[in-house]
Amino acid sequence: MLSDNNSNNEKFSSILVKRLSKILGFKPRNTNFLKEVLIYSFPAKDINHKKMNSIHFQRLEFLGDAVLNTIVSHFLYEQLPEKKEGELTQIRSKIVCRKNLNELSKKLILTDLFLEKNLISDNILGNTLEVLIGFIYLDIGYEGCKHFINKIMQTHVSIEKLQNEISSYKVWIIEWAQKNKIIINFKTFLEKEYKNKNKVTYLSKLKITEHKIKTEGRGPSKKKSEEMASKEAYILIKESNKKK
Repeated sequence: MLSDNNSNNEKFSSILVKRLSKILGFKPRNTNFLKEVLIYSFPAKDINHKKMNSIHFQRLEFLGDAVLNTIVSHFLYEQLPEKKEGELTQIRSKIVCRKNLNELSKKLILTDLFLEKNLISDNILGNTLEVLIGFIYLDIGYEGCKHFINKIMQTHVSIEKLQNEISSYKVWIIEWAQKNKIIINFKTFLEKEYKNKNKVTYLSKLKITEHKIKTEGRGPSKKKSEEMASKEAYILIKESNKKK
């Protein structure tokens, strides 16, 4: 006779198989693998299970990330024959970035795979999508995984919209400055937040003398503070162009 714990795990696995099959469009072959794939989906009290399978989760995430990049690259190569390497790379980066994977996970309703909704966060959703792709690749092979990802691309991704999105304001400012032969100057300092002396923040100051632009940005890292300062400069440049 099965213990209550084993009985509950079988019940959870059965529920997850049904929900996952609905999302994938097919029933997974290796359903015993699900606990390693969806460790965040099982009850929080099952701590030992999470510890044991966290390494498997990370390995699948690594595999899924690589497979996703390959298939998205193939998709863009076929769909955008007029685009150069650099342009294809930029579009792919926008598709596979963490923010977009989080959004795609919500559109695919991966939240249905979580029996405990309090475990859900954006990053966990994005990570789970990569793990799921790694699982599909191992379960039904490259062609089946390609079909799954291409369906996502065709249904939930607008290439035209992505091409017009700014993935990095700092990159945009640098490219804009190079194109217009304008000198920009970044200065970033490490400082402590006034209200919380234990919380370290960075302050970035961006100066574009020729356009009389001075902006500042703060963030928990140098990258984020410079991105915020660049975003403010981007807004000012766009507003200035509208007035011309």
